[in-house]
Parts: sequence; C-alpha cells; structure tokens
Amino acid sequence: MQKSKQDYSNIDNKQRIIDTATKLFIRQGAHNTSLADIARELEISKGTLYYYYSSKSDLIFDVTDIYMKRLSAKLLNWIKGHDSRKQPAEIISVVFKTMFKTTSRGKLHIYLIYEAITHNEALRKRINLAYSKWQEMLEEGLSKILSDKKDPAIIAEIILTMITGGVVHSALGIKMSPMNEVLPPIVD
Repeated sequence: MQKSKQDYSNIDNKQRIIDTATKLFIRQGAHNTSLADIARELEISKGTLYYYYSSKSDLIFDVTDIYMKRLSAKLLNWIKGHDSRKQPAEIISVVFKTMFKTTSRGKLHIYLIYEAITHNEALRKRINLAYSKWQEMLEEGLSKILSDKKDPAIIAEIILTMITGGVVHSALGIKMSPMNEVLPPIVD
C-alpha cells in the first residue's frame, strides 16, 4: 500500500511533537511539561497536538519507547559486532562510553525513571521490561566474552546498575573513573 502525502506529513508532525516533547522533558522534566507547553513550543494549536496525543501519558510512552529502543539497539549492536580480539573490560568500557555520551540522554533517562517511580505505574512497567531485555542482551553478549569462571547474569546485573548510576553521575557532571580500571576485577 502506497502512503499518500498526507500520511507523510502526519509522520513528520508526530516526530516533531516527539522531538519537542523530548527536549522539554530534558529541560524542565516530564512532570513539569504540559501538552500546552509542547504546543506553544511547536507553534501549533492544542487541537493539532491533541489530534496526535490525547494525553501526556501517551506522549511519554512514545518518547520512552523510542528512547529505550535506541539504547536497546546500541546494546544489540555491541553484542553482534564486538571485536573478539579485545579484552572484556575494553568491550564493556565502550558500552559505558556509549551510554554516557551525551548529557541530554542522561537527563532524559533520569526524568523518565523519575516519572515512572513517582507518577506513572504503566511507564514503570515499560521501563522494567526494557531493563529486563537489556539484561538478557547483556547476558548473551557477556557469555561470548567472559571466562567460564564468571556468571554472565550477575555481571549483566552489575553493569546495568553501574549504567544507571553512571547516567546520574554523567548528568550531574561528576567525573568518573576510567571504566577499564573499574571493570577488570568484575570481568577478568
């Protein structure tokens, strides 16, 4: 089925809304951002915004899904494309650097988790599901690079915990130790 020009403009408008909502969530937090704020920032009517999103929760879900899928894709690419000649600590260090690459990504992660913890049970369930998938992906990747002496499930859980803490540190601008110095006791 061929899409009409109208269908493409709807996709563009929806993407513009998601991009603007993401920017505002990072700047002022999801809880403090209203649909009216998003419409004003986009210079569109509230009616146009409501055509795409009848509630802020629906918009938060889309922002979360896109964000989590991007992070999941990065982890999956790591699993599929790691260089087996590199040491485990070096490979995992790349994962950390990717996750902490931009402050805005960290802020969005923190705001979404805050929203899930304090206001939105359905969002909390979505984030938990994403973390479970990340754990599985990490376990799969780690099982390929760790010695038989290490349990990939435990290391995956430690890495996810470190990522969450590292996101907070990164967003706050706290200097972190080089990962290759922290990881060898865990993965070697």
